[in-house]
Amino acid sequence: MNFDEIIDRRGTGAEKWEMVHREEGKRAVIPLWVADMDFPAPAELTEALVRRAAHPVYGYTRVSEGFFEALAGWYRRRHALDLDRRHFLTGPGTVASLGIAVRSFTEPGQGVLIPTPVYKPAYNMIRFNGREPVEAPLTLNGEGRYCFGPPGPAPVTQALERALSAAADRGIKTVMAVLCSPHNPGGSVWDAEELEAFLAFARQHHMVVISDEIHSDFVFPPKRFVSVTAFPGYADMTAAVSAANKTFNLGGLHLSYFMARDEKLAGILKRGLRASGCDTPNLFALTAAETVFRCGGSWLDELKPYIRLNIEKGVRFLNCIPGVKGFAPEGTYLIWADVSGLAAGGKFRDDMELTAALEREGRVKFTPGSYFGAGGKGFIRINAACPRSQLMEGLTRFKDWAARFCSAG
Repeated sequence: MNFDEIIDRRGTGAEKWEMVHREEGKRAVIPLWVADMDFPAPAELTEALVRRAAHPVYGYTRVSEGFFEALAGWYRRRHALDLDRRHFLTGPGTVASLGIAVRSFTEPGQGVLIPTPVYKPAYNMIRFNGREPVEAPLTLNGEGRYCFGPPGPAPVTQALERALSAAADRGIKTVMAVLCSPHNPGGSVWDAEELEAFLAFARQHHMVVISDEIHSDFVFPPKRFVSVTAFPGYADMTAAVSAANKTFNLGGLHLSYFMARDEKLAGILKRGLRASGCDTPNLFALTAAETVFRCGGSWLDELKPYIRLNIEKGVRFLNCIPGVKGFAPEGTYLIWADVSGLAAGGKFRDDMELTAALEREGRVKFTPGSYFGAGGKGFIRINAACPRSQLMEGLTRFKDWAARFCSAG
């Protein structure tokens, strides 16, 4: 597969490419923001969609046993997880499914614990459904890795405990936790010890845990992805939500799935899906997902080293820009970088103002860290899942703009 190929996505409605600053007489903005890849899909996927589209009837479609067999086989091969058809429920997309989970396990006004900074739509699904986000700030260590707590003898759940106590002081009962695993935006891959400590804490406080695991296929050695569903002792209080969308760039097809080993917990999610009218997936999404779960492994095995090299080159480049410190993620295809020094040197109030000016003047778009909550202030997130020439041109524009407009000293 030629991942260096530049594919023109303009005019296709692609959010990543259409929602950028435009100004007559200026060159086009390079978009390195939305977590959406610019690579051609596996050939098997395109062929399967064309075959299905050739059949001229597109009626209501049930989920076949073949889909669940393909999905279970993927988890068995890629993550050594023994799941079967009973453990999966299809949903309408990861964000919408998080909203369904929030409504299914909480009541309006109740709290949902969420470690921050975090993927903003996860936060929105709590707030927009009338629940209270209970933010537990993660700790960024000296190597650019987020942890549940600072190093030392204190329990790793100390920050979580403080967050619950502060919520209780405001009269908020916290009954659910949402975890982003691997972590977006910071790229931490929670290990088994960290996850077990988090789950034990949730058990102690009678919380259901929903883990967003959509980036699970982008974990780089020596780290290994561990799902919350790998802890049978916590099956009655845990479920994961994921999709093929990040792994194979199928975000426009809107199909996700829950993984829940406990029959009672799965039943609650099933009722939530039905109540939302979201228990019948799109036929093209089903075709695409089953195809990639059966045939997409070799494509992914080629892609991951390409992306990892993009990340390595990108981080090295960023760390040559005064006032910028880039961090290589343990998982995801996203680079998290501290630009607080650059912002201060350029007299920008924050990362939001810096990235807006960069887009207008430097003609490259990153996601400002503040988008992910207060804990992301002073940072930017950069999407490295694109042809290498595109990534490096975007970073070069950033460096040239910084040299012209900022003095980070």
